[in-house]
Amino acid sequence: MVKRCAWGICNTDSHFPERLEGGVRFFPFPKPKSNPEKCRLWIKLCGRPHSQLNPSRINKHSFVCSKHFVNGEPSPDFPNPVPAIPGEGSLILIISLCFYTENQINTEYPNQDGTEDQDEVNQLKRQLAAKEKENALLREEIQTYQHIHTTPTQTHYPLTPETISNCNVPKYLKYCTGYSYDKFNKLCAFFRIPSTATNTQTRSPVTYHRVDQQINLMPLRQQFLLVLMKLRQNFDLKELAFKFQIPERTVSTVLNSWIDFMYGRLGNMSVWPHRDSITENMPDNYREEFPSTFAILDCTEIKTEKPTSLLLQSQTYSNYKSANTLKCLIACDPRGAIIFVSTLYTGSISDQELFRKCGIKDLLRGLLQCGYLKPGDGLMADKGFLIDKDVKDLGLNLNMPPFAKSNSQMPATDVEKTKKIAKHRVHVERAIAKVKKFKIVSGRIPNVRLGNINQVWFVVCMLSNFQPNIIKA
Repeated sequence: MVKRCAWGICNTDSHFPERLEGGVRFFPFPKPKSNPEKCRLWIKLCGRPHSQLNPSRINKHSFVCSKHFVNGEPSPDFPNPVPAIPGEGSLILIISLCFYTENQINTEYPNQDGTEDQDEVNQLKRQLAAKEKENALLREEIQTYQHIHTTPTQTHYPLTPETISNCNVPKYLKYCTGYSYDKFNKLCAFFRIPSTATNTQTRSPVTYHRVDQQINLMPLRQQFLLVLMKLRQNFDLKELAFKFQIPERTVSTVLNSWIDFMYGRLGNMSVWPHRDSITENMPDNYREEFPSTFAILDCTEIKTEKPTSLLLQSQTYSNYKSANTLKCLIACDPRGAIIFVSTLYTGSISDQELFRKCGIKDLLRGLLQCGYLKPGDGLMADKGFLIDKDVKDLGLNLNMPPFAKSNSQMPATDVEKTKKIAKHRVHVERAIAKVKKFKIVSGRIPNVRLGNINQVWFVVCMLSNFQPNIIKA
């Protein structure tokens, strides 16, 4: 039977003879049923985590080796192992301070005639002093080790926007986040965090789901960098934990808390401009052909993992994508800037039903009332959007490619109109493609992320507006 020592970080194992040098012996643990108090005492002295050593795990194969007993075995004076001190890493504290007082020395080493052997007593006293000095040095080393690993220093977070921007890889910050260093600083200012490395901030605008020491020590610019790297490149949590030298749990907390914060901050913006602003920034060729059309509509889908529920499988299945998807309606202005993002719906919903449910009709109605749009202004959409009646009920016009009649050739005027609309409608598709460069939404969305996928989708759509416009005026 293989015997292993359960004390501290001891690796004594009867399977390895080289670890048994010096006549190491094994002593069984007190049984939890017959001697529960002594069993619990030994467990405490061994110093291992509760998950590794507890009364339920004590059995006939649980031992403590002779290395951890005074005199190498349990005795009436010292029946228990010496205590282990967990948490000092590879340091093993030698707790062999002399357990003998001077009186004990005097009584244990008498001569036959009752007088003390002074030389032997002096030798034991010198050994006691050496052991005390050795323990003092080890205690000082442990304190130094713990101080190094608990004192906050800048080296805890070597990955900063500055180090990435100044590295030897060209445009690596833009690759990781989608933004240059200047754009990153402007985003920091927008989200009300320090816009330079030298600025300090005593109060965080983010409300964290769980607060720990790592989050309190991590600068806000590094937290924002972590979030952008996750959104843009969809780095694994373990990889981000390694890059920023923080626990994986802290990465998850920072990410989810920042997504909620950014969702609230971006959601409070008014992103649909006044019709005069849209007209002023229209591309010239668009202004010539569609001067009163201020928004281009399209739907897009993102793939998800197959749900376990048969009902959800049916609801999320998209015949267009032949996969389980979530569907969204997006509107952009003539330059390709996103001005409306709906929530995500199941992939089986039609474009017409999505238009009616997503809230854009109420938005358009409100824009007409406050003068941001005027009756007769237009929207542009693909021919798959059967929303002509809904748009006309709002007092707006819908520009969409004409349908070809059966058994007849499409008139030249309709062909020309189709070409004009297709030439400009492609801007919304390019805007969607720019959003999907954020890899967190470009791949198949795992089911565990569906809890906040609407917030993530809205955030990446709005963040794409901070990048250069698709079309310049």
